[in-house]
Amino acid sequence: MSRVVVLISGSGSNLQALIDAQKDGKLASGKIVSVISSSKNAYGLMRAANANIPTRVHSLYSYNKDIAKEDTVERQRARSRFDEDLAKLILADKPDLIVCAGWLLILSENFLNNIGQVPIINLHPALPGQFDGTTHAIELAWQKCQDSKTPLTAGCMVHYLIKEVDKGEPLLVKELGITPGGETLQEYEERVHKTEHIAIVEATVIALKNVAKH
Repeated sequence: MSRVVVLISGSGSNLQALIDAQKDGKLASGKIVSVISSSKNAYGLMRAANANIPTRVHSLYSYNKDIAKEDTVERQRARSRFDEDLAKLILADKPDLIVCAGWLLILSENFLNNIGQVPIINLHPALPGQFDGTTHAIELAWQKCQDSKTPLTAGCMVHYLIKEVDKGEPLLVKELGITPGGETLQEYEERVHKTEHIAIVEATVIALKNVAKH
């Protein structure tokens, strides 16, 4: 069995796809041993609890809530402590793989140095090299197509996480075509999310097989 820790920040629909795959025996050797959320209000925590998966909340707000916004030095120190504690929290679960399934905070170089050799994969709703480092990639792709009035190939990817945001080696890429005036932004978002639910499971299986090889 390979131990998987999943990081979330919101509704957890991609986490649900992983939970369902595990229940159906489609997660290869993987078992989700814990879910960590950056928000105490994330619905994904409920999804994990319903599947009897241990959960924890690791909120940046609790580290910097008493520090003035303009005190950048202290806020940076607080962020460093947050990153180091997050790494400790994850490593306590002895994971073979970390899956970012809608984790909205950038995992810093400091975090990566503390996490060591554990591979991390991240779901990003854009193709390699398109709309890196933004949480608005879906909207930006749709808008670009409408503005240019030409069809656009967009989609989503799951990639290995490195310090350069969204620049890690893609494990899996799913392309989706957008045509000008062909659908609303909401309809395109729904298509992307459905595709993400497939991609996150397929990529986790590939990553687990790569872990097993090493």
